[in-house]
Amino acid sequence: MDWQPEPESLQQLIQLLNSTNMADNAIQQQNNQRLEQLSQVPDFINYLLYVLVCMKDESSLVRTVAGLLLKNKVRQDFKQIPRSVLEYVVSKSIDGIGDPITMVRHTLGTVVATVVALGKVSSWPDVLPRLLQLLDSGDYTVVEGSWDILHKICEECDQELEEPLADGTRPLSVMIPKFLTFFGAESPVLREYAISTTTLFVTLRSESMQPMMDTFVVELFKRANDENAEVLKSVCKAVVALVDSRPDKLMPELENVVNYMIHTTQHSDPDIAMEACEFWLSFCEQKELVESLKPFLNRVVPTLMRGMVYSEEDLLMLDNDDNDAVVPDSDQDIRPRHHRARTHDQHQGDAGSDGESDGGDDSDDDSDDDLDDYYAEWSLRKCSAASLDVMSTAFGDQILDFVLPVLREELASDDWRVKEAGVLALGAIADGCMSGMGPHMPSLLPYLVQWFKHEKALVRSIACWSASRYGKWAIYGAEPNTVKVYFEPLLAGLLEAMMDTSKRVQEAACSAFATIEEDAGPYMAPYIQPVLETLARAFGLYQRKNLIILYDAVGTLAEAVGPELNQPQYVQLLMPTILERWENLQTYDQHMFPLFECLSAIALALGSGFKPYAQPIYERSVQIVGETLQMCQQASQDPSIDAPNKDLVIVALDLISSIVQALGEESQGLIAQHNCVALQLVGMCMVDAETDVRQSAFALLGDLAMHCFALIQPQLGEIMQQLVPQIDYNYQHLN
Repeated sequence: MDWQPEPESLQQLIQLLNSTNMADNAIQQQNNQRLEQLSQVPDFINYLLYVLVCMKDESSLVRTVAGLLLKNKVRQDFKQIPRSVLEYVVSKSIDGIGDPITMVRHTLGTVVATVVALGKVSSWPDVLPRLLQLLDSGDYTVVEGSWDILHKICEECDQELEEPLADGTRPLSVMIPKFLTFFGAESPVLREYAISTTTLFVTLRSESMQPMMDTFVVELFKRANDENAEVLKSVCKAVVALVDSRPDKLMPELENVVNYMIHTTQHSDPDIAMEACEFWLSFCEQKELVESLKPFLNRVVPTLMRGMVYSEEDLLMLDNDDNDAVVPDSDQDIRPRHHRARTHDQHQGDAGSDGESDGGDDSDDDSDDDLDDYYAEWSLRKCSAASLDVMSTAFGDQILDFVLPVLREELASDDWRVKEAGVLALGAIADGCMSGMGPHMPSLLPYLVQWFKHEKALVRSIACWSASRYGKWAIYGAEPNTVKVYFEPLLAGLLEAMMDTSKRVQEAACSAFATIEEDAGPYMAPYIQPVLETLARAFGLYQRKNLIILYDAVGTLAEAVGPELNQPQYVQLLMPTILERWENLQTYDQHMFPLFECLSAIALALGSGFKPYAQPIYERSVQIVGETLQMCQQASQDPSIDAPNKDLVIVALDLISSIVQALGEESQGLIAQHNCVALQLVGMCMVDAETDVRQSAFALLGDLAMHCFALIQPQLGEIMQQLVPQIDYNYQHLN
């Protein structure tokens, strides 16, 4: 006989579940406390399961919340839950998989997949055969629910499904043939499940998938003209997966494949077109394949360039306020920042970046931008631009025969969206076609600079980005008086654009400026005065998000001009603003990371000129390292305490290192303060669990050895005991 709930307890639980969507925070807290108390009841899992599976008269919201609480409870206490209880949960959940409410079915699927993933596939040998058997049910809801579970298990347990079970069979060798039979299912939902689930194992280069690859390709292309949008998107994703993992299966029919992908890249549904566009990006990244695309460039290139035009949907989703410079940023506008070695790849960006920087986010993430939550996502426009960028790198000037005719047409268009797409394309081909574009730049670059003042902020911002991609040509190009004729107007135009009334344009201009000052290096020296004047004005104008880029631009200037910055008039323009920020920022403000990096670059550029500012900056840096390490120690002993971000330790150590390099032997006085507390902290950081903390500590130790050896000499034996065991010749990053 099945377990039965106690009616009064069940009613209490239902009342709590019904009130979970109430907006009153006080009630929510009371509910959470009561649920926490109930979760300690031995049969709590059974109560949640009963609500999810059996109480069909309750709302789908109540049943779904019960299911999510059940999933969380299983995940949290899995090792303590008796096997018999877990078996009951799995059995009853699969029994209920034919529920008429999709949300409930999928919640049941999540519960089953969670148990199987945590307990390993081999521990639940009856689950997969039962689900595969249910795929033959005549009840659509049962089949759809079974597919949902199977898809989730395949996502969570992909490696385990390759491993033989007790009877020697590999689960995938049974599952994949069954999946393939559903490519032609009557229901588009089931077709999409079958294609997307099987594609997982194409992407993973599954050994079990290989004998069935030919059948997969045949069945896949039977769906090439499917009338359902979700199925078509899955078909496109599958073709891209084949490009990445088994291109040999496409090459015999390459012309037909290319024709299909060109057609689908122009689909009226932008989501389908975007998935198809991924094909070009993936194909051009395969060096052994890319040349085979050459006969089709005359059709592919114009298709990609047309895909760069803003759609009406894009524009509706974008915030197009051209006069928002005085509007404060919300915390959601700013991505969490993580420290890394100072590079400026974020300025160069991929062609899909649309002239907007990433606000200093990790370069491992796609260099997409976050001016708008929507636009931080991948789009047809970005994918088209990135594909053209990669294609230009692969084929170089060979693609200009196909780019230039479309480019001339777009740049001359009266439709600002078409013109903007042309400017984006111009920037996208910069790296790959710089030499071929050289003869055209004397006329094109002045136009780009003019468009810094276009009436549309989207045109102004993309013009800044595109122009920055040709910064090296403006400095080192073959034209007479290149710097005077091209670089100076470009620099002046960007400095003016940095003060734009649109935050979008400010961001693009400031990022573009950082790119060209890095490219220019010492050529920036004659322009330090007007640059610093603009930067000082920008500090008074920019909101929080763009200030992050501004700090980076200041640091890049310091790196570019080096000791040339150490002039009294320049120091007087720069340091009061930077010091004001330093003194007023709270320790854990997001701006502390870029400000630390900015000050490190300034210290190295000023050298001994940094001495008047060194002591308070050094002391606060040491204090931050000490406090953060102490808080980390407390958090390790008390789970209720949140550990602080150790990136703050890294940037503080790097700044101390820069101060030591800047002051040389004169830094000994600072280091000797408070019984050489900095050396003690360096010793702690050298054995820290985080590699990046140790790396910065070792770097600082090296600078101290060069400039303050007398201070570290008494501790040399202890330092060597910490240092030598960590030398790992196989780990270049650390050494």
